[in-house]
Amino acid sequence: MHIFNPKEHKLNFKFEYNLDETQKLRDKFSSRDKITIDDLRRVALWKINRVLDVPEDLLEKLNELALRDDLKYNDDFSRDIINSLVKCRGVGFPMVSSILKFIRPDIYPIIDVRAYRALYGKGITYSGYNVDIYFDYISKVYEIRENLDLELHEVDEQLYMFDKENNGKI
Repeated sequence: MHIFNPKEHKLNFKFEYNLDETQKLRDKFSSRDKITIDDLRRVALWKINRVLDVPEDLLEKLNELALRDDLKYNDDFSRDIINSLVKCRGVGFPMVSSILKFIRPDIYPIIDVRAYRALYGKGITYSGYNVDIYFDYISKVYEIRENLDLELHEVDEQLYMFDKENNGKI
């Protein structure tokens, strides 16, 4: 292990961490504008390298998704949006499902390690997610909703809590 010693080492590395967002945050905080909780949340997202970059055309599709009456979780429109979102910087399947849950809680539940483990009895790695696994998971959540007479948005939350209570740490 190397320990920095100013008498022996130089600090002349090129900083390459979230460059665009780093500059935006520097600009924001150097402007002396009022600091808001959203500003602090943005710093937190920068720190955990979860800065999202979603193109404008995809944002338009998300707005369309929010208003569609004929939407199904497994239709081509949903599949296209999910596959497009997951390719965006800072977005993986758990984040996609979180975004979709808040836009359409009547259609999409969140998939995460805990809820998945509560349903399948095994964990899933970040790279293990894909659209077909998500759709299978959704179909099981829909079944639970029907069998237990819960709102869809409650099922994933309850699965999360079930796993936390019964299965311990991830």
